[in-house]
Amino acid sequence: MVPSLNLYSFFYFGLSLVSGIAYVYFRSKKEELTPSFRGLLIPLLSLFFWSIAWSICNSFLSPLTAYVFVFLKNPAILLLGVSTSDLAFRFQKDLFPKWREVSQKIQTGIAIIAGALNAIGFFQRRILFDPKMEFYVPEQSSPNLWIRLSILSIAIALCFILINTLTSLFMKYKRLEGVQKKATAGFIIAIFGILALAFADILVDLNYVSKPTYLFILTNLTIIIMTILVLVSLNQETVPSSVGFKIMTFNLTILYLILSIVANFLFNRFRIDIQNEMSREKHNIKTQLELGNVYPFVYLTDLVIDMQANNFRINKISFPQNNIQNLKNRIPSYEEFKVETFTNLPTGIYWTSDFYAKNHHFLIAIPYLEYRYKVHQTVVWLIITLLFSIFTIFMLYPVLHKTSIVYPLTRLLSGIRRMQSGDLFVSVEVTSKDEIGELSKSFNDMISIVREARFQLEQKIEERTVSLNNTILELRDTQEQLLHAERMSTLGKIAASVAHEINNPLAAIKGSIQFIRDSQFSEEKEILSSLEVQADQLIATFKNQKRSEVTSRFKRKRELTQFFKSKQIQDPVSLADTCFDFHIETIPNEYLHLFDTEEGREIFQARLNEHVVRFHLGIIETAVERASKIVFALKHHSYSGPRETQKVLSIKEGMESVLSMYSKSWKPHVEIDWVYEGDPLVLGHADELIQVWTNLIYNSFQACPSENGRIQISLRQSQTNAIVQIEDNGKGIPPEILPKIFEPFFTTKELGMGTGLGLSIVQKIIENHKGTLSVESQPGKTLFSITLPLANS
Repeated sequence: MVPSLNLYSFFYFGLSLVSGIAYVYFRSKKEELTPSFRGLLIPLLSLFFWSIAWSICNSFLSPLTAYVFVFLKNPAILLLGVSTSDLAFRFQKDLFPKWREVSQKIQTGIAIIAGALNAIGFFQRRILFDPKMEFYVPEQSSPNLWIRLSILSIAIALCFILINTLTSLFMKYKRLEGVQKKATAGFIIAIFGILALAFADILVDLNYVSKPTYLFILTNLTIIIMTILVLVSLNQETVPSSVGFKIMTFNLTILYLILSIVANFLFNRFRIDIQNEMSREKHNIKTQLELGNVYPFVYLTDLVIDMQANNFRINKISFPQNNIQNLKNRIPSYEEFKVETFTNLPTGIYWTSDFYAKNHHFLIAIPYLEYRYKVHQTVVWLIITLLFSIFTIFMLYPVLHKTSIVYPLTRLLSGIRRMQSGDLFVSVEVTSKDEIGELSKSFNDMISIVREARFQLEQKIEERTVSLNNTILELRDTQEQLLHAERMSTLGKIAASVAHEINNPLAAIKGSIQFIRDSQFSEEKEILSSLEVQADQLIATFKNQKRSEVTSRFKRKRELTQFFKSKQIQDPVSLADTCFDFHIETIPNEYLHLFDTEEGREIFQARLNEHVVRFHLGIIETAVERASKIVFALKHHSYSGPRETQKVLSIKEGMESVLSMYSKSWKPHVEIDWVYEGDPLVLGHADELIQVWTNLIYNSFQACPSENGRIQISLRQSQTNAIVQIEDNGKGIPPEILPKIFEPFFTTKELGMGTGLGLSIVQKIIENHKGTLSVESQPGKTLFSITLPLANS
């Protein structure tokens, strides 16, 4: 049986070479390996036999390759799966010993059953030449269910092993930490790649995947993952290795991949050239036949058959004429040549193609063996190149790697060990200007620094002693600050509990508001009658209108009441009060017809009542939001978390919202004088600034006397700032406590009446808005001045 190599002979020969070298290396280090890594030897050996089996199948044109395919390659795959699963369980730590033992028994039993089924099915299948894989294999399809089960048995067994192995690795990955977890992740990738590719190999057996390009990717990915597995193993602390072997492994991988890519391009080009050469032969024969030459001159062809006349134009191989009829059942190929078998011997394999000449269907057959012999020569040349390159690398290793890498690293390691023993006068020889030379130079510089540091150590100890004494004094000063921090921490806990208790009723109120709004006012658009539209327009007309003077206001209210009485409206006084609340002081002439009919009057009152309800619901909702934000501010007084984006705000609107919201809850005997010039805009957070105005005005109310209290609030702007002043006529702040009023928890109120956080919060908010806060106080006058930068400054 003479070898006849093809492209994949080279690929799998290289793979067997790399896996064999890895196996020999780890075998030589077996005594130094941990028990978990000794299990790596069996997967390497299985991979070696798997690649050897593939290499043999692709290197011989003989039906005997089918026996290698079934009785060597398939058992090697099963052994690879079972042994890799055991290695995965033992990798790093054997966290699941019971699971491992049960899995090994089950997986071994499944593998034996699968191998036996596959072997039994083999003897019930024919051995045929596969044109896509280009060697003899057992028939990969059968209508018999048991034979199909025997073919799929290997795939089913490997699928079970794959799922069980990956499950154990992922469970282990979740439990491990640090370096072990990272190493397990690399091992997961390698194991998954090897098992997945082994499973893909079974798909090739089943003819689900059989493209040459895919087989090329399959083989090269296998060698890459094999290298990852070896390097992951070598990088473990428990596995003995050397820099030289890692470099050799990397070099061999790169060399093999480069040669594989070159081989792929060469064989693709070679196959195209063969197809072109056979096409020229076919065109030449067709031309001769069309010119009337009964027996054309041929160069490569063994058979030229006239399929319609059932006779031979060329028959170099004494092909039986009675077999021509059998060839008519084949599918013709007019565009390109395809591989077909006329007999089950290698000499019966041909490149065939069809064409028409003089309205006759002709079949041309060119021996496949000629093509295979040419490929064989190229593959032998590539294998020789690979072996010679490996030999060259091994020969040049002492010169390239030992001299340039291993020896300098050894000297550096020796210097480090001497330094560890206390020798600070050691020096490492620098023999190159590469990274290792720079590392040696840096080591020498480090030793010099350490020597100098040793001489300065006593002086530093004295300095540290002095520093320690100073630190003790500072600790006494900071003791009060620690007590303050403890108070802040306690406040945080109390605030969190209080916030939870307050937020519950606030959430209930807010939910009730939403329920009332949803139940009373539908969000869906409804068609309004003309009277409803006019009523809404009337209310909207006075929405933003300013109130009239007080004297004229009473007069207009009486007139509006008389008008409602004239229209026979029940309770006209109440309706007039409600209208005045919404600035409706008179009814324009264009809307008088609304009140001429009972329907119009009812519609106006209904629409007005809806606006009243909406207005009061908005006030309640605003108050609830404000209460929630105050609780939030108390809870997070000492915490600066993520903040919303600042917006352009009107100080006038913010101040008026505070005055309108709390006007009925503050002391009635205090008169508020609110004066503003313009409407300055600032950049800030609305809720925080409202908290500032609320705290300052509330403090002023508490400071005012019980009779004739007065608070003056003014707003004006300069070129770059908005200026707010809040002045009260209270008894003032004593000079001795004036510097302390912004300190957290400082308060002059009775126990339980204040927390001492109000002014501290105000100062913090103003500083966050890039503003300033100052206070002036004397008996009968306390003035707080706030400046905030304008939004356009």
